Amino acid sequence: MSLKKLQEEYRSTPKSEVREALFENFVYGLLGSVLVVFISLQNDIAVLLGYLAYYFFLGRVVNRPKYVTSLGKFIVFPASSSMGAFIGYKLALYFSSTL
Repeated sequence: MSLKKLQEEYRSTPKSEVREALFENFVYGLLGSVLVVFISLQNDIAVLLGYLAYYFFLGRVVNRPKYVTSLGKFIVFPASSSMGAFIGYKLALYFSSTL
């Protein structure tokens, strides 16, 4: 994986496709992370709602085309999923206290 190859892939990919992939991966990471916190806090209502949201969204993630470029495999998916997971972890405590 070279930086030049990543730049070429980024330039050739429609920007709307990159934004959509970043958003989907962010939400995927956020929902997965929120579940872990809800389970550890043993908040049953939050766990149920989290599972519902996660599995409804997982259907969208699983049924999309696979990433075939280095940009998708090594930048778009891990970066946005990680950020979503971290923010989900932080927000889960707030959500849990309000439920």
